[in-house]
Amino acid sequence: MNRNAVSPRHLAGAAAVVATAAGLVLAGCGGSSSSGSAAGTNAASSSPAASHSPGTSGSTSAVTAATVPFPVGVGDTWKYKTTYGRTVNRMIAVTPVSGGQQVTMRSAITSLGTTTHDTAYYVVHSDGSISLPFSQFDTNSSTASVKLISGNIFWPPAAQLSSGRAYHDALKIEFSQDGTEQTVTAHVTVRGAGTQSVTVPAGTYNADVVNMTMSETVEGIAVSSVVRTWLAPGVGPVQSEVILHEGGIAHIAAKDQLISFTAG
Repeated sequence: MNRNAVSPRHLAGAAAVVATAAGLVLAGCGGSSSSGSAAGTNAASSSPAASHSPGTSGSTSAVTAATVPFPVGVGDTWKYKTTYGRTVNRMIAVTPVSGGQQVTMRSAITSLGTTTHDTAYYVVHSDGSISLPFSQFDTNSSTASVKLISGNIFWPPAAQLSSGRAYHDALKIEFSQDGTEQTVTAHVTVRGAGTQSVTVPAGTYNADVVNMTMSETVEGIAVSSVVRTWLAPGVGPVQSEVILHEGGIAHIAAKDQLISFTAG
């Protein structure tokens, strides 16, 4: 999903922007933040473990019965219709790391006629949980920076999501702009919301729904956002939405729908 569409003005805080960006990577909707040209690349740091090259036959899988229904094999490719254009995601590496496997995803994000290329990674743990190392995000601009002090972006195992039991965490984030610093806490809740039939350009699926809610207070203003993801067995994310809550009003700020999925 094109996270550049989620404006800091809408979220009233850079912390919520970064948290939402992280949630979208877990939703399978693109790589880390990028401001490069159409030919540019913003690569996230990766594990020193040996990796597979794109298109490798006999794809390595990081998925077990304990994880959410998200196929992970080298060469797996998802094409999405987005609110502002299209996104193509391709898994380029699955490598062993301590306690699980690291999955690297390469994205081509076309928004309003401009294409950028991003790379992001997450870790599928042996217990079926999935975490997203926060440090990989480019959170600095010419006027502002965001630094994670503590906390993590995390999807619990499939069994916890299917039970409806929530996972909670808090991201303590330092935000600096024009010489002024403030520390805010973004509260993150991840909860399964059952199964639902969903129709997208790629077809109709009976999908598991996962909601990631992020809330914070910035300069006395309470803001929140929800990244809602529909995951189909054997396909992974088939639809996702960013829902913003501002001034007591909720609206869908961005939406992705699967056009096609191709196994590597």
